This record gives sequence, structure tokens and C-alpha cells, in this order.
Amino acid sequence: MTTTPTLGAGLAVELRPALRKRAILPLLLLAYPVGLALMWRRTAWRIGTKTALSILFAPAFVLLVLLCLKPWWDFTGDLGWTSFSLDFTKGPGQYNQLEAHRAQQKDTIKPGAGAPALIVPDWTDFRGPRRDGIVASTISLDWSKKPPRQLYRQPVGEGYSSFVIGGGRAYTMEQRRGDEALVCYDAATGRELWTMQYPARFTETLGGDGPRATPTLDGDRVYSLGAEGHLFCVKAADGHPLWNRHVLKDFRGENLTWAMSGSPLIVDDAVLVTSSGVGAPAVQAYDKLTGKPRWDADVGRQGYTSLVTATLLGTRQVLNLAASTLVALDPANGKTLWTFPWPTSMGINCSQPIPVGEDRVFVSAGYGHGCALVKLAREGNKLVAKELWSSIKMKNKFSASVIHDGHVYGLDEGVLACLNLDTGERKWKGKSYGHGNLLLVAGGPSGAKSPAAHLIVLSEEGELALVRATPEKFEELGAIQALKGRTWNNFTLTGTLLLARNHKEMVAYDLAP
Repeated sequence: MTTTPTLGAGLAVELRPALRKRAILPLLLLAYPVGLALMWRRTAWRIGTKTALSILFAPAFVLLVLLCLKPWWDFTGDLGWTSFSLDFTKGPGQYNQLEAHRAQQKDTIKPGAGAPALIVPDWTDFRGPRRDGIVASTISLDWSKKPPRQLYRQPVGEGYSSFVIGGGRAYTMEQRRGDEALVCYDAATGRELWTMQYPARFTETLGGDGPRATPTLDGDRVYSLGAEGHLFCVKAADGHPLWNRHVLKDFRGENLTWAMSGSPLIVDDAVLVTSSGVGAPAVQAYDKLTGKPRWDADVGRQGYTSLVTATLLGTRQVLNLAASTLVALDPANGKTLWTFPWPTSMGINCSQPIPVGEDRVFVSAGYGHGCALVKLAREGNKLVAKELWSSIKMKNKFSASVIHDGHVYGLDEGVLACLNLDTGERKWKGKSYGHGNLLLVAGGPSGAKSPAAHLIVLSEEGELALVRATPEKFEELGAIQALKGRTWNNFTLTGTLLLARNHKEMVAYDLAP
């Protein structure tokens, strides 16, 4: 089932990459050798002149070829010579494969055909219901004897959205040719149940194409924010749009370099979203049932994080890590409660702020910045944030850390590390997983001390690893190759079902012990 709301003229399907691959590039590859042959046949030119021209034109020819190959450029999270590659499966070929798979899927997978023993609790928000990356679940801890069992694997559209799960259904955002799509799958089988699509296509050479933000599930409704600012509220059952807004165009605002990335946040009867903060209010609140504006807060240019709720010093608040500042807002009216400076290179704050206890917040950033533990205090009737400690030993670039039993576990510029939460002292630094992401499986109620706590890490190259969550030493207990290619998307673990994806494929595993 496909629901397509009318938002104006449709976006034409991108045909230029195919044209370049089939016509322009072959002609270009012929032009250089043919040109060389014709030049060397000229008897009037000296051999030295011909040699010099051959050498001089070679770099220009290579550059021209690379520009023609731009639709297939691929980058990792580190900007270096080894971060660049070519991926000829991107573009129309990827969409052709996806559409052929979905057409076949309708005939081979019937609704409700999933394993009846698979219990899938709800996972309503980005990084879990509390947005803290902590899972209370019992999973297999011996992957040599009982490794993750693959349930299904299938192609998906481009984008960096994660999954939310409710009622046995999984929701994510994808690029489907010229449309952004909110997609609903049967979590147990992977069968596509419906899509809600609208004309929008964000492209960026380094960051990749497609929507970034993870949808949010609230009861019988799903809320999504597209890369270009389309905010939708739809029925979870069938994807029928109930209302929509545009967090940029409604205010004539500008997009960020790497697009809208924050997952919508439900607070009571309102849905809160971030925009760019450039020509549009940075944080906006709407009635979650009607889409009517409630309030907005102009707290400066935004980064690429999602809003988080917290109760600190007895005051309920929403944390917003913007481009250069950590801001706490009153969810009732958007008023600023306190701020803490956290400037990062080019305003690229991507890692989630993490509330700690009753009066602290942990923040981190990559690009050589580091991390800090912020403590709140009351001064009269005001809340004031002060730094307890800072360190360069935990630099979360794209991913967020997790906190357990007084320690921080996270990817320090791609290398898994552990810090003492109270002092910032590094306890260990282990294996490099690139710019992937991780969850902590507590094996019991959130926050409870548990010697059985473990980390599940999904690397930038798609490797899924099980690591013991202990400050004593780094210990990887097992690993499998879950996905192929660059994997920046966060993954989901609810019950024993693990759902992961990147910009090309999705996979489901059962981690039952």
C-alpha cells in the first residue's frame, strides 16, 4: 500500500546518473586515448612537445572522469585518501533492485507469517524509549555456540534513519527515487506493509543522500521529519497523513549543510522538533493531534542531534545540543532554563546529550573536541550549569555513548573506550569499529547494577560485535558480519529482535539465548 499526499509538483526521477554511466562516461574514456593517438600522428610536432602535452592533460582527464563519476562517490567518516571509493550500485540500479524485491515479496511473504514465538516489545524512540541507548533484555552471550540467527535480509532505500517498533511493526525513513518515504514493515518477516511518500530529495556528496531522522511512534500515530524539513503525522495502521508542516519553508528558513536530522520528541500532548535555526525558529512545538503551533524557541543554529527529556534538580526540561551550545528548555513554553557552551568544528554536534542522575549531563563531540560532564546547581531561582571535568579521551563523532555503573562506554573517534564517569579517567581503549554505533544490554531494569551488562557494537563497516561492559578491560566476546558497506545508521534491539540497516540494505537477527 502506498499513500502519496499532494504537496505540489512531483520531483522528476533522476535519470542523469544512468545517462552518465551508459553514454557520457564511455565517450569520455574513448576521447583521451583517441586524442592521444591523433596528436602523436601529427608529424609537425616534436616528440618532446607531444610527451609534455600527454603528461599535462592526464590529471585534467582524471579529474573530468571523477566529476562524471560523482553520483557514485562514497565516503567514510574520516576524510582522507582511503575514505573515498566508488559504488556503482547506487542510484537507479539500487531502486530497480528494491522495487523488484518488493514486487516479489508480495507473492512470497504473507501477512502474519512471522515466527509466533518472537516477542517484540515496543521501541518508540530514537535509541530507545528513554533515548539513552540502554536495553533491558536477555540475549545469547555465547556467539560461538549460539550466534545471532538471521531472520531476513532485504534491500532498502537510501538514508540514515533507524527503526522504531510498535505492535510488531517497524517504521523507518528511506529515499525512494524522487520521494522521501516513511515505510512500515512487519518486524518479524520484513514484509513491507505500507509507504507514505512525498516529493523531496536531499543530496550531499560527503554525507550521502536521503532522510536522516528516525521516526517517533506515539500510540496509533507516527511522526517523521524529512531531510528538507517536512514534518508529518500519520496513522500507524496504514500511513494515512493526518497533518503536516514544513519546519523550514513555513518560516522561510534555510537548511543545514547535512540536513534536518533530529527525531521528533513527544512531550505530553505536544510534538517537539528542531529546525536549522537559520531563518527559522530552532525548536518548534506543535499540538501532536492537530499540528497547530504551540510555541517556538530561537536558541541559535542547530546541530544534528535529537531532543531529549530530563528531570534535573526536580525541574522537567528538554535538552537541545545545538551547533555551539547545550540548551535546556521548559517543555511547556520553550523558555530557556540554562545553557552551557559546547562549540564544535563547523557546528557539527551529532552526539546525543545524556542526562546522568539528578543533576548532571554528559556531552561529547568529535573533530578533536572531546567530552565533558556538566553539573547543575541552583543560584537563587536560576539553574546554572558548570563543568565538572572535560577530556579529549572520548570524542563521539556520529554516535552517542552509553552510561552504566559509573562508567561511560563509547566510540572515541571510532575506537571503543571506557571512562570513569566521576573523573573522566580512561579505563581502557580497545578495538576500532569506525564511526558506527552501540547499545548497552543491561539484562535487567534500566539503571540496575548488573555484572551481566554487555555492549552490542555495529561498526562502520557493518560488523556486529558483542563486548563485555566492564571497566576492567576490553573484551570482545564475538562478532559477525551483519551488513555490507558504510553503516552509519543506529540499530534497534527490542526483546531478542535486532533490526539494523544502512543506506542499502536491512537485516533482522534473533539474539535469543
